[in-house]
Amino acid sequence: MPKGPIDLQARRKEMLAIRSAQRGDPAGFQFIYEKYKTYVYSLCLRMTHDPTLAEDLTQDIFLHVWRKVASFKGTAMFRTWLYRVSVNMVLLYFRRHKMNTFSLDNETSLASTEIRIAETAHQPDMEEHISLRRTLHTLSPRYRRVLMLHDLHGYRHEDISHLLGITSGASRSQLHKARVKLRLALGAPGKKPLTPPLEVAVA
Repeated sequence: MPKGPIDLQARRKEMLAIRSAQRGDPAGFQFIYEKYKTYVYSLCLRMTHDPTLAEDLTQDIFLHVWRKVASFKGTAMFRTWLYRVSVNMVLLYFRRHKMNTFSLDNETSLASTEIRIAETAHQPDMEEHISLRRTLHTLSPRYRRVLMLHDLHGYRHEDISHLLGITSGASRSQLHKARVKLRLALGAPGKKPLTPPLEVAVA
């Protein structure tokens, strides 16, 4: 059977469940929960790096979704709406508990972090450790944020685009430019950045 009709049928089934949940039907909400609980948990885990906290936040997010699902207008995909709700809920938790997970310019964080630059085939055993605080401050804030979110915290470009309000293409471009500038800061202007160029380790 062609893939297109299957996708269309699945979307219709999801939309029916959403409309049902918007009318207060627990069965419709249960469908949403079963379909997206792993997706939301994985997102929370990437943001918190704490399985227990991720589980708690997942439950809080779905309670919020149950209360607010009527606000979903269908102008975007439900997954996109749920992504934004989830990210906002996690960030709200960070703010309420004064967590610095997203304080990318935090001096203590920078002071205790290093970027390990591994050279390529010409010097395979050469490693140079430099202070992240000193090197990152040679970058503009937008390059620094994208670099740290992607290479330090492990976020995908899709995640970064939502967190920083930029496109995925802009995230990729800024990451590339940040890596090039780091190479220049290391005094290697003629070398291309590695792919991936950075192995990030937190002390």
